Order: sequence, then C-alpha cells, then structure tokens
Amino acid sequence: MEVTIEYEKKNKRIPEDVSAQNLGFDIRSVDPKTNQIRYIEVKARSKTAAVALTQNEWFKAKRFKDDYYLYAVMETAQNPQLFIIQNPADNLQAKERIEVVRYLVPVDEIKSKGESVTG
Repeated sequence: MEVTIEYEKKNKRIPEDVSAQNLGFDIRSVDPKTNQIRYIEVKARSKTAAVALTQNEWFKAKRFKDDYYLYAVMETAQNPQLFIIQNPADNLQAKERIEVVRYLVPVDEIKSKGESVTG
C-alpha cells in the first residue's frame, strides 16, 4: 500500500485508503486538476508471482473499466517493483478459478452426536 500511495502522491494525485470498506478496490485516488478518480486494487507479493482478484474486485474492474487499476507490487521484501495495469478486466487474460469451501458432516457424526426427535 505504501508504494502505491507514494506513487500516487508523486504523480500529484490525492490517494485515500479505503481498503477496510470492502469496496472492491483499496485506494481511491483523485487528480485535483481533472477530478478524475482512479479506483486502485493493490496486490503485493514478496517475490514475483501471480495475483488473485476476488469476485468483487473483478466485478468492479469490469464496471469501472478505464478508471480501475491493478497495482501489482512485486519483490516487496527487497526491491519493490510496481506494475500498473489500467482496466485489468479488458486488458489481462485472467483464469477464472472457482474455490468454494464447504464442510461435509458424515451421517455417523449426525446420528451419534445429534438428538433424535423422531416420533
């Protein structure tokens, strides 16, 4: 986040950290000259590696198009490198990966630990 905020300030934009609000992006950055808003999703990796966007982030990227940016910071531990992709939904070839977590409770657990109320 620090690398992104510094970059935005260096380029005379006003960044605001909104990551705690779960908006589908981490930083809202405004250009005071044009009032143009950048919706920035920040992904950081200690090494150079793939990043994953959540469904919410991807939907926002599709919605905001050219106003949405992916800032991928690689090698954060030693020599941070910032890669900026405008409109990642249209400009990147992402692979959809479905990951659903469910908890399967075996029937013997239900029978042995549940209270039977059948009449």
